[in-house]
Amino acid sequence: MGRKQLAGIIAAAGFGVVVVAYGAAFAFAGDKVPGDTTVLGIPLGGLSKNDAKAKLEAGLKDRAGAPIALTAGGSKFQVVPADAGLSVDVDATVAAAGAGRSLAPGRILRALSGGDAVEPVVTKDDGKLKAAVDKLAGQVNRPATEGTITFKGTRAVRHDSADGLQLDTAKAPAAVLAAYPSNGEPKDLPVSVTKPKAGSEAIAKAMKEFAEPAMSGPVRLSVGSKSVDLTAAELAPALTLTAREGEVIPALNTKALEPLFEQRFKSLETLPKDATVQISGAGPKVVPAVDGMVVDRAKIGAAILAALPKPTGERRATVPLIATKAKFTTEQATALGITQRMGDFTTQFPHGTGYRNVNIGTAAAKINGTLLKPGETFSLNKVVGERTKENGFTEGNIISGGKFVLDLGGGVSQSATTTFNAAFFAGLKILEHKAHSVYIDRYPVGREATVAWPSVDLKFLNDSGHGVLVQTIFKASTPGTQGSIRVIVWGTKTWQITAGQSERTNYRSPSVVYNTAADCRAQAPTAGFDITVFRYFAKNGARVKTESFTTKYNAADDIRCGPKPGTPVTPPPGGVKPPPGR
Repeated sequence: MGRKQLAGIIAAAGFGVVVVAYGAAFAFAGDKVPGDTTVLGIPLGGLSKNDAKAKLEAGLKDRAGAPIALTAGGSKFQVVPADAGLSVDVDATVAAAGAGRSLAPGRILRALSGGDAVEPVVTKDDGKLKAAVDKLAGQVNRPATEGTITFKGTRAVRHDSADGLQLDTAKAPAAVLAAYPSNGEPKDLPVSVTKPKAGSEAIAKAMKEFAEPAMSGPVRLSVGSKSVDLTAAELAPALTLTAREGEVIPALNTKALEPLFEQRFKSLETLPKDATVQISGAGPKVVPAVDGMVVDRAKIGAAILAALPKPTGERRATVPLIATKAKFTTEQATALGITQRMGDFTTQFPHGTGYRNVNIGTAAAKINGTLLKPGETFSLNKVVGERTKENGFTEGNIISGGKFVLDLGGGVSQSATTTFNAAFFAGLKILEHKAHSVYIDRYPVGREATVAWPSVDLKFLNDSGHGVLVQTIFKASTPGTQGSIRVIVWGTKTWQITAGQSERTNYRSPSVVYNTAADCRAQAPTAGFDITVFRYFAKNGARVKTESFTTKYNAADDIRCGPKPGTPVTPPPGGVKPPPGR
């Protein structure tokens, strides 16, 4: 055998060994992931493709959907991966980790000898990611805030300025993507910082030079030869210091202090008085307006601020008085044209127990002098107020459930009825009224009004085009005479008003009711019926229009105290007791 032949045999044998060895290596490596491969700390080395996918899915089960933790400016934020369109592509990640069969020598060598940490393959929806970043910007972004000094009691409280933040929305998508899947540790967001114009030094200076001295004592406010003291505790709630354009500027909210000024300046000011219309003698007279001299509110704030940082003994401010006209002038009061009697009505009441004198008289006094400008509404409940003892009322008869019972303000409805009729004949527009549920014969049938706080009211509108003044004249009852209330509506008479009424219809008979209760009150019966009242409007004797008011009166039962005749009397427990002494 020659040399060449021997060499060929040796070469063939060597190649066979290599082929066998390569085949053995391929058979061992198979489709396994390289031995030292990890994804987010999850070891996948040595696993087949399918096993690697199963292990990666299990390892990412909670983490892949967990909120992405982020931070900016010392605050923490979260983004939900699904909202941002982010998810892990497990198949692509396992493939990137090196799983799968291949005859490439490099692949076989890496499977046998290596592997490293592999980043997960993340899929994203650009539209959702942008929307999530925009939402994140709304949470992150904040303007720089300037420092302030406020006051708690008479103690100055410092509030330092704070930096502003602005999310870089161009770089933020990449930052969110890099932080996914989150391991729970917040990752920094790209932000820019804006600084306030006045720093902590300016606030500290304002505390020392203004805020603390401002609370050191009262400020004496002088007007001419008179003066008043305003204490630090009174001024503190309206005082603030705010950084603006690099400086800390004090401000005093004088509107908030106005109730204090009104009380404290009584000795310094002469307040203006509005003109009005009052009854004088036989009719209404205009009471002229009076101009006043008041502390100049436009200058008071600056004067007090100038005095606040000064030391004790120098904390003084001087302000002038200025002439101030009344809001409602004499000319305006005259122009109301309150010169004529528009409506006039009187009702009478018996003396009874005297509660009517109290309640009707109190209501009359409150109604008297009510002035309505054109377009204003009269509300008896608003004018008279709640019927309480503190408001001047006592208990009297009212109608409740068809029965007369005692309650505070009983009798005020007589004031309402009289006022209703005066407005009726004045031709004013009736907005709200309610008749009594049963007819009371001392009132004009169908033309009466009851009231109850706060739900049942008498309201009418001054639609006359002129002013209206309501006058009441009250006469108390005595044991021998009836009392009366007269209501006159003054203004400019526009209409001639007359009244008419229909026949009474749909009569309803009362029932007889026997009441054995200890607090029973006997009641005379009254029939119920329907009636319509008409209001005729005329000018120069010619009728222009007609209005109607329909009332449905209930029957008032005949209430008799005691058992119904013929009812057996039940003896008391233990039988009939003998009279004392026997």
